[in-house]
Amino acid sequence: MIKDVSFVVVARNEEFAVDKCLRAILSLPLENCEVIAVDSASTDGTLDIMKRYAAASNAISVFSFNGHLNAAIARNIGLKSARKKYICFCDGDTEWEGNFVRQALTLMEAGEADAVTGSLKEIVYSSSYKKILETSDRISYPTRTAIYHCGGNFMVRKKIADKTGLWDERMVRNQDIDYTLRVSRYGRFIGIPVLMGTHHTQTYDERLWDFLKNDRLRAHGALIRKNLDRPKVIVELLKKNKGFLAGYIFFTLCIVVLSVRLITSSIPTYILLAPLYFLLADLLWCFARGKGALKKFATHYCYIPSIIRGLLFGAGPYPSGISVKQIV
Repeated sequence: MIKDVSFVVVARNEEFAVDKCLRAILSLPLENCEVIAVDSASTDGTLDIMKRYAAASNAISVFSFNGHLNAAIARNIGLKSARKKYICFCDGDTEWEGNFVRQALTLMEAGEADAVTGSLKEIVYSSSYKKILETSDRISYPTRTAIYHCGGNFMVRKKIADKTGLWDERMVRNQDIDYTLRVSRYGRFIGIPVLMGTHHTQTYDERLWDFLKNDRLRAHGALIRKNLDRPKVIVELLKKNKGFLAGYIFFTLCIVVLSVRLITSSIPTYILLAPLYFLLADLLWCFARGKGALKKFATHYCYIPSIIRGLLFGAGPYPSGISVKQIV
């Protein structure tokens, strides 16, 4: 039996996948468990599916909220309602595997871990979900590995979650990385070579303009700011986002050249133009790579001001005007 787990399921406009998520969880041999389903103002049938499962099981409670929408707010609604010994944070588009849940509980009950995540398979569908475009291993842990952070699917001991506190609702992006980095400050976080589940999703469409308009990459700078006392984490964050490295180098060169220019006026022209040389070389390299050259080039440079803003000033203000209600 799977005992004493609060499953926190968050979803927005995921009627296709949330049905698979809730069905998978409720098919497990549960004892003294609860499922807290949180809908983020969906405009499709997501909330109706949650209510249908709640009508069939008294283990499910359903919440919905409006206003400022991000995953951290949804997860906090579930976290505040969680009462069991362990918490399983579930993205609503993930179909869970019982074997992972059992092994994660075994490790935590034995005191070998305080938080556990696993490997994740991914299926990418067409916009109608009628055609599978790609199947891959999105996340993989070849061996049991001590980690600092992971995505939004993981299990954690509630005592550790209580120490960690709430998810940061200012983070419009990277909420999962931020929260799990904080979890790893208080307990042993591991990834295990066990299939956690299948992520059912559609083609990713991360548009440059949307990211710039919404200042989404400010969250990445805030992550670095929050973890300046953990050099290994900073290195890992930099490795995870190699696309920003060229931008970091370019802006560093600009700062160095301007600083030298302020100190002395007798500086060779080729040194003054070093940032421009680097920029042109990177542009040529991007076009040499072929497809998506402009997007790569924009990623290298356009996001950096937002990242710097997050690094200097944090993640920004807390959202307001949020309306939460319990449906079931």
